[in-house]
Amino acid sequence: MPDFLFRGALRDIDPDVYELTLLEAERQARKLILIASESTAPAGVREAMGSTFQNIYAEGYPDDETRHMPEDEILDYDSRLAHFRRYSDPRYYKGVEYADIVEALARRRCAELFAANGFGPDQIQVNVQALSGAPANNAIYNGLVNVGDTVMGMNLLFGGHLTHGSPVNRSGKLYNIVPYTIDPVTQKIDMDEVERLAKEHKPKMIIVGYSSYPWAGDFKRFRQIADSVGAVFLVDIAHYSGLVAAGFYPNPCEHADIVTSTTHKTLRGPRAGMILAKEKFGAAIDKNVIRHPGRKPTDGKRHHCHGRGIKHV
Repeated sequence: MPDFLFRGALRDIDPDVYELTLLEAERQARKLILIASESTAPAGVREAMGSTFQNIYAEGYPDDETRHMPEDEILDYDSRLAHFRRYSDPRYYKGVEYADIVEALARRRCAELFAANGFGPDQIQVNVQALSGAPANNAIYNGLVNVGDTVMGMNLLFGGHLTHGSPVNRSGKLYNIVPYTIDPVTQKIDMDEVERLAKEHKPKMIIVGYSSYPWAGDFKRFRQIADSVGAVFLVDIAHYSGLVAAGFYPNPCEHADIVTSTTHKTLRGPRAGMILAKEKFGAAIDKNVIRHPGRKPTDGKRHHCHGRGIKHV
């Protein structure tokens, strides 16, 4: 009987694709192309991305209580697996007991990495399921503002980002975008003009973040402006999150309502996105990254998987 399973290494199964991976590795090693949104992931990151976790679905989220657990408690397998057997979890699929642990670990490490200036990790609600920075920002739009609402973001031509209101992006098509730019003399954001525009247009959300702007943002002043008009304050740190984590760039977490980032640029992690939010925004954001079946019951009832939902018995 023919064996239709894929067995062996890539070079044996598909030598053409294997050769392309070697050519791409050589290209990256021999050529320097300074694209701000690209970086080089270490071998350990690429090893993790090729692990057996890629074989499973893990739609939904780990238990909320793990958000406030220190790392040693999250990694206490006996305790976490016993809890999973007793209560299951708010996921669509089963077989995710170890995926719960690794995602809870990622969320906690992210919160601890970006906590700063008296703003602790327990005050940051993290979502690590966005596929990249654009879907992370989309979840914010979907969860916190309505189609047609006014949003302020930096003009792409002056250093902003596509997802901050460019007319060629869904953000520019679905929302009333009021862009801000830079002072032609100082080449920096004119904060007085930002304040004037905010008071005139009353945006529901103000976005700070750049793809090609060399100065740090005045997050404290932006916070004051957002508060003066009742706007949600979003900071997109995708291009410099590694500098924030290392302490070489001002940390916006203490000022912003939500902070978004990719993980594959200056953080040199896997190709993905993350969202750090104040707790009051967390539920709305999580629901717009992925809808999940709900929280586990607290009355001791058992969970059984029933199709893609949960049946209580």
